Amino acid sequence: MGLRAYLLVNAKDEVRHDDFRKAVLDLEDFIEVDFVDPVVGSCDMVVMIEAAVSVEAVARKISSLYWVENVSTLKIVSIFERHRTSKRELLKALRHEEEVLT
Repeated sequence: MGLRAYLLVNAKDEVRHDDFRKAVLDLEDFIEVDFVDPVVGSCDMVVMIEAAVSVEAVARKISSLYWVENVSTLKIVSIFERHRTSKRELLKALRHEEEVLT
């Protein structure tokens, strides 16, 4: 398993319906792309990718497409890694409180 991320992609305003549909279909053909979902909200589509080496390289590749306005990246992290980091920070804070109290 490689590095996984969600890309939030905005299309340029001048992209018409047919061009947008083609853009979605073209993105689905990228080897790194798991799925593309058009959405309504702060972005135009959500793209899930799995990159062998670099999420940033895939994001740059998509950003360079003529119809793309911008791309934001949300890297997927392991819940266990997040927990470990949180636990370390909590233990560090507790040690600091103990030092202050003594």
